[in-house]
Amino acid sequence: MKAFPIELDATVTRDFEERGFVVTPDVLNGADLDRYSAAVDTEVAARTAGDERAVADKSLYEQSFVQCMRLWETNDLVRELTCAPQLAGIATQLLDVDGVRLWQDQALYKEAGGRETTPHQDQTFWPLGEEALISAWIPFDNVTLHNGAMSYVPGSHRAGRLKVVDITHSTDPYNILSDPALNGAVPEPVEVSAGSVVWHHGLTVHQAAANLSSATRRVFTIVYVSSSARRVKGWYAYPLDRAGIAEGELIQGEGLPVLWPPPEALPEPPANIGIAVGPQ
Repeated sequence: MKAFPIELDATVTRDFEERGFVVTPDVLNGADLDRYSAAVDTEVAARTAGDERAVADKSLYEQSFVQCMRLWETNDLVRELTCAPQLAGIATQLLDVDGVRLWQDQALYKEAGGRETTPHQDQTFWPLGEEALISAWIPFDNVTLHNGAMSYVPGSHRAGRLKVVDITHSTDPYNILSDPALNGAVPEPVEVSAGSVVWHHGLTVHQAAANLSSATRRVFTIVYVSSSARRVKGWYAYPLDRAGIAEGELIQGEGLPVLWPPPEALPEPPANIGIAVGPQ
């Protein structure tokens, strides 16, 4: 097995296993943050060009954040960040698997005045069952409760797949925090400095605070799935359908590169580029 660029202490992996989230400090240095944030800023600006609506004029979902997905497919510098072996290596250690694939990357920019993000689990949106899945939440700026910090319900990943939360339209009265499976546990806020990474399991219940500051809270996320994961349901899901993965088949193919063990060279973007703004 190739050595991990960043070797985690056993206390970190144990904390993640028990709580479903953990912070790894100082993963990116100042130069990294400058280069990568500028690249992501460029992609977000290009994909949202022409949208001059005020936050109050947007849908409830859009008021939570500006979401731009699969930036690695259209920007070489973002691809370097998304496919970084130090990040994929941490994901592999935290999930305690042999390797991970890229599921997706995305910018989640919460504008000044942006509303709180509705509490939810990520993994219930996708036909992945309870396969190992993890998100790296990478802030480009210091994040506090004042400007949109994340909060996580400790141990909620152990509750398994709960009901899907309608974060797109917020019309469903279901409140995941009141689900009996959580036994009354409440979200724990995590304020974090730029350069650190917050990791959460795909089944960890989480939400983000409103942005009460005068600046956009800039965050980039990378979602990894175990390299042994299979598609368990046939409902439409991008990028599984782009790759032509049928129910029961191993998740692999176009747009789903193995990132640990690290490839010899940066994965090439797929021929059918999946530019997206908004939920998919």
